Amino acid sequence: MRTRMTIRALAALAALLMLITPALSACGSSNPLGGGEVSGDLKSIIVGSADFPESKIIAEIYAQALEANGFTVGRQYSIGSRETYVPAVQDHSIDLIPEYTGNLLQYFDSESAATTPNDVLLALFRALPGDLSILNPSPAEDKDTVAVSEETAQRWNLQTIGDLAEHSDEVKFGASSEFLNRAEGMPGLKENYGLDVPAKNYIAISDGGGPATVRALTDGTVTAANIYSTSPAIAEKNLVVLEDPKNNFLAANVVPLVSSQKKSDPLKTVLDAVSAKLTTEDLIKLNTETTGNSGINPDEAARNWVQDNGFDEPLQP
Repeated sequence: MRTRMTIRALAALAALLMLITPALSACGSSNPLGGGEVSGDLKSIIVGSADFPESKIIAEIYAQALEANGFTVGRQYSIGSRETYVPAVQDHSIDLIPEYTGNLLQYFDSESAATTPNDVLLALFRALPGDLSILNPSPAEDKDTVAVSEETAQRWNLQTIGDLAEHSDEVKFGASSEFLNRAEGMPGLKENYGLDVPAKNYIAISDGGGPATVRALTDGTVTAANIYSTSPAIAEKNLVVLEDPKNNFLAANVVPLVSSQKKSDPLKTVLDAVSAKLTTEDLIKLNTETTGNSGINPDEAARNWVQDNGFDEPLQP
């Protein structure tokens, strides 16, 4: 069951933890984008995104809200996976990217035992290197899940990931190539539930749980897949999300990840306001609007949300 928390609780904890964030430290990284010199102008920001639609939408919401408040914004979208874009923030190829608290924590501390939103946030502040900062997280959450078709769930009487593990030898699992080795991916599913999928039955699909992954699941190419909890395909295709009672997948609230050298009070004011407004229901709606041949593009979806929530004008003091 998804743990709920109030915007006030998230913001209060984040504000407290910022007081204990480690001082800025230098950190080298390897990044295929090439890196760059950090701009001394705190009102000039390069926003990046991962290579899936929801990340692009949120990144564009950040970009448009910042532009409305006097920032000069560059865009570098569809960078790739976390293993690529986190180093890109560290070497100043980009300055800001939307992230997810639990996933980011496991990137920096794969041994963390934190699972709830508050505990994950506290652990994340402790795990972040000094050259990276997070702002207030949003109540909007998008967790990894293991999903199966309705037919598979009925045939094997599946309710939990542990139930699926009883059929490990028969399971063909679809997910990104990174999911194969991530702590919360196949290693975590094996450790927590005994889901031990044969290597030949792991199908790498590089669309971040998007249409290709869903199609593979519904046409029987794979038996189970890593699908994000805000995917409109869950309802549209009658997919069954298997319960995760051991919390293999941590709380995953949307949070801005920013280069510590580009963090400023004006930036924080704008993005904290955006985060406070963004909801899980918004994410589902935005993902639905951009899905399929008749879907609108992420820029337009972001623009509609920005206008509907009053972020197309400067924030009032």
